Amino acid sequence: MTLLIKEEEVLRAVTPMDIIQAVEDGFRQHGLGLAQTKARREVRIRNKNLPHADPRMVRVGQGLAFLEESGVVLVNLILSFPDRRKPGTRFLNYVIDANDGTVIAIVESSTLTALRTAASGAVGAKYLARKNSMIAGIIGTGRQGRHQLRFLSKVIHISKAYCYSLVPEETLAYCHEMGKELGITILPSKNVEEVVRISDILVTATQSTTPIIKTDWLRHGQHFNIIGADDAPKIELEGAALKKADKLVISARDCLLTGQLRIPIDEGIITEANIYGTIGEIVAGKKHGRESEREITIFHSPGITIQDAAAAYKVYQKAHELGLGKEVVDPFALE
Repeated sequence: MTLLIKEEEVLRAVTPMDIIQAVEDGFRQHGLGLAQTKARREVRIRNKNLPHADPRMVRVGQGLAFLEESGVVLVNLILSFPDRRKPGTRFLNYVIDANDGTVIAIVESSTLTALRTAASGAVGAKYLARKNSMIAGIIGTGRQGRHQLRFLSKVIHISKAYCYSLVPEETLAYCHEMGKELGITILPSKNVEEVVRISDILVTATQSTTPIIKTDWLRHGQHFNIIGADDAPKIELEGAALKKADKLVISARDCLLTGQLRIPIDEGIITEANIYGTIGEIVAGKKHGRESEREITIFHSPGITIQDAAAAYKVYQKAHELGLGKEVVDPFALE
C-alpha cells in the first residue's frame, strides 16, 4: 500500500527545522556522490513565453532524483492548468523505494515545494554567511520571500530586516505581518540598492529577467542567496557581481541552465571556472564554506529535485510516525 499525504497533513507532520535538516542531508549526499538529480523537464502548453512558475502558464513539469543513503527515488510532477481548473496547480511527489520499486508515499502539496526552496536558502546561509550576521535583506515580498525570512531566522540570529518589492503596499504588508510573526523589526526600503548596501545576508526572490543587483553595491562580508532566477530568462545579479564573489556556490549543475549563470557565461563575463563548487561539497566537508569575515559569498539555488526528494521523504517518515495520511493502492502496481 501507498501512504497518500495531503497538504494539511504535511503542515501537521513537519516543522521548518525538519525540512532544513532534510534538505541539508540531501545536499550532503549529493556532495558525497551518493545522490543523483536530473534537470527539470517541462512541457509548456499555453502562455509558453512566460517565465517559469508564472501562475498563468499552462504546463506539466517533471523532476527525478535518487538519494542512495536514504534509499529512495523521487518522481516529482507539477500539473499546472490555471485556465481550466481550481486550484490551478497540483504538486505531486511520488516517493519510491529504491530497493524494490514500491511507491511508499504520494505527497501532494504546493507548500512543500515552497518550504524546500526556503530550506535551501537557510542551508546556504548556514555554511556561507558570517556567523555574526544580524541584518537580512529581502528583495521580493511574495510567498517565497516570506518563507525565506522564516527559514533564515532558524539558522541565523536575525535582529532586523529590510525589504523591497515593486508594489509599496505589499512591502508594507510584509513588514507588518512578518515583523509581528518573527518578533523583529522589519523596515521597507525605497529601492533595491538601499536593501543591498545595508544587509549582511541578502535574498532575491523575484521573477526578474534583468539584473536588479549591481556589482558596485556589494561589500566585503556579505552573503547572497539567489533564489528567484530559476529559468533560462531569469537573472537577478549582474554577471560581474558573480565574478566579484570570493565563493560562488551552486546547488547543482542545473544552475547552468538558468539565465543567472548562462547569460554571463555566454557573454564571456564569467566561466564555469568561477564556480567554487556545490553546496553539497561544502556540507559534506569536501570543500570549505566561509573562511573569513571579508569574503563575499553567493549561493545560487534555483530549486533542484534533490530538495523535493529529501523533503518528501522526511514528510513520509514523520507522517508515518504520527499516523497521518491515508493508505491507498500503489498507483504503479502491476499485479
